[in-house]
Amino acid sequence: MAPLAFASTPFHLAARFALAAALFVFSNAAYAKGDAWAGCRAADPDKRIEGCSEVIARGDKEIKPNRVAAHVNRGGAYHAKGDYERALADYDKALEIDPNSAAALADRAAAYRAKGDFDHALADYDKLVASQPKSPAAYLGRGGAYQSRGDLDKAIVEYDKALELDKKSAAALSNRGRAWRAKGDLDRALADFDAAVKLEPKSAQAYLNRAALYQAKGDLDHALADYDRAIEQDGKLAIAYNNRGLTLHAKGDFDRAIADFGKAVAIDAKYARAYLNRANAYRGKRDPEHAKPDLEQALALDPNLAAAKKGLDEVTKQLAVRAAAAPAQ
Repeated sequence: MAPLAFASTPFHLAARFALAAALFVFSNAAYAKGDAWAGCRAADPDKRIEGCSEVIARGDKEIKPNRVAAHVNRGGAYHAKGDYERALADYDKALEIDPNSAAALADRAAAYRAKGDFDHALADYDKLVASQPKSPAAYLGRGGAYQSRGDLDKAIVEYDKALELDKKSAAALSNRGRAWRAKGDLDRALADFDAAVKLEPKSAQAYLNRAALYQAKGDLDHALADYDRAIEQDGKLAIAYNNRGLTLHAKGDFDRAIADFGKAVAIDAKYARAYLNRANAYRGKRDPEHAKPDLEQALALDPNLAAAKKGLDEVTKQLAVRAAAAPAQ
C-alpha cells in the first residue's frame, strides 16, 4: 500500500506542508482498504482520532510510513482538541518509528509551543533547522517559539532568515510584523503587514493584522476599512467582529458596535470579552439594564475577568440608585 497522506490541521498548516508534503502521497488504494484511512485524514478531530486509532491497531500490517502518518494525524487531532499530552505521545511514537520524520518533529515542536514548553519546542525546531537548513518553515517555526517566549529580537532574526529563503512568505512577514509591533516599532510593523496584504490580498488574517496595527496607532478609519475587508474574506471570524466593534466604540458609534459584538458572540458563544465589550457599549449609551446581563455572562465564562467584575459592581450600584430614586408605586 502506498503511504497515507498527512491530514492538515490549521495551527501550522503552512509549515506542515512545507516540511512534509514531499514525503507522503495519498493513494486511492488507501481508500479501497476501508473507511479507516478516510477517517484518519478527516478534518473533524473526533473522526480522525477514530480512524487513525483503527489504523494504528493494525500494527505491522501497515507499512512504516503509514504507521508514522497515523500517529502524526491522530496527534494533530488531539492537538486541535487541546489535549497536548496525548498529541505529544503520538508524535513521540511517530519519531520512535521514524526518527527522521520532519512532519512529526514539526508537529511535536508546535504542540510543545502550544503547551507553553518553549525550551522543548526550541530543541525540536533546532533539530529541524539542522536537518533542513534550506526550509523557510523551519525558521518560521523557531521564530514563533522565540516570539512566544518573549525573545523578540531572536524571533525577528529567524523571520529574516525565512524571508531570505522565501521572499514571498506572507506568514514570515506577518509574524515579523507582530514582533515589530510588540517591540513598539509600529512603522516597521505596518511595512510588513502592507507587504503581507500585497502577497495575499484575499487573506482575512492579513487584514486583521494590519487593522489591529492601525487601531493601535489611533487611525480608526483605516482600521475599520481593514476589518471590513477581513470580514468580506471570512465572515465567520468572531475576533474580526469584536475588534471592529471596539473600533466603532472608540468612534462613539455604540449601536453599530453593539451589533458587531452581537455577531461575535453569535459565532462564539464562549467569547467572554465580546460580552464585556458589548456591556461597555451599552454603558456608553447609559443603558445599565442591558449591560448587566452581558457582564454577568462574561464573568460566568471567565470568573477572573477583572474588568467585568469592576463593571458589574458599578452597574449594580447604578441600578440600585435608580431603583431608590424611582417614585413609589
